[in-house]
Amino acid sequence: MNEFDLIGRYFAPLAGPEGQGLLDDAAHFSPTPGFDLVLTKDSMVEGVHFPNGEYGAGVAERLLRVNLSDLAAKAASPRGYLLSLAWPKQIDVARMADFAAGLKSAGEQFGIKLWGGDTVSIDGPAVFSATLIGECPEGMAVKRRGAMPGHDIWLTGFLGKGYFGLRAITESKGNSDIFYKPPPRLEIKSILRTFASASVDISDGFASDLSHVLKASHVSASVDIDKLNFPDELTQWLQSHAGDIRTLLSHGDDYEVIFTAHSEHRAGIESAASSLPFDVTRVGSCKLGEGLNLLKDGQPFELRKTGFSHF
Repeated sequence: MNEFDLIGRYFAPLAGPEGQGLLDDAAHFSPTPGFDLVLTKDSMVEGVHFPNGEYGAGVAERLLRVNLSDLAAKAASPRGYLLSLAWPKQIDVARMADFAAGLKSAGEQFGIKLWGGDTVSIDGPAVFSATLIGECPEGMAVKRRGAMPGHDIWLTGFLGKGYFGLRAITESKGNSDIFYKPPPRLEIKSILRTFASASVDISDGFASDLSHVLKASHVSASVDIDKLNFPDELTQWLQSHAGDIRTLLSHGDDYEVIFTAHSEHRAGIESAASSLPFDVTRVGSCKLGEGLNLLKDGQPFELRKTGFSHF
């Protein structure tokens, strides 16, 4: 089976009208009048971002979901995606069917179609990359910069999914869906468009990604760790000898959204968040100066590391 047969069998059925059946060299897309385009791209490398030899539906789902999380933090609505797939030589091409099934599942859930891309074979580990295309009303996409002294810091959901998701696939402890299917918080877009001054999603770690916002905005922050919400089982883990809040603050891969907003918007945010399927919690505030200051039981709390880095 050649490249075009592979594309026709496994990926052309996923294409939307913008992708023209994957029979052309480029997609054609007309943005909605009055909307800005929002683009994001992430890559996943075998052995780094997913287990060696795992090329199935879960990896494809994760590839799209982590990119969708970037769009969520920008208050954008997803429209479509482009793929770049580098498969190890000698791979059984039938395994691509399972990968395509994962793309189909995520695409149907989040309303996006494949618009095009490229498929190659390489010596070495698999490398999968997706470019997500989204839209946001003109001028309303939320950036990392924009936080000001006095602005509140808010967090969607809870920390720890990334850590326990990794344990689920490396130690067979727990449900692997927590790793392969992180829920992008796309429902937060209305709150972000209306109230947020800055935002970011958590990929490298809560402390690390919040620090990116602070640096871009030229402010410092104080975060009260005791205000973080956790499910009962995570609370029990933290209260046990095995648990360490430092792990959850720095591990990453949670794909929650951190955002800042003026304190006058607290009631509006809480009211809007009451209808969402996840918590939205005020955890700190921005201040003059530089850096992130963590507090626990009212006392300074130090981290050995703030998050993941490739280099």
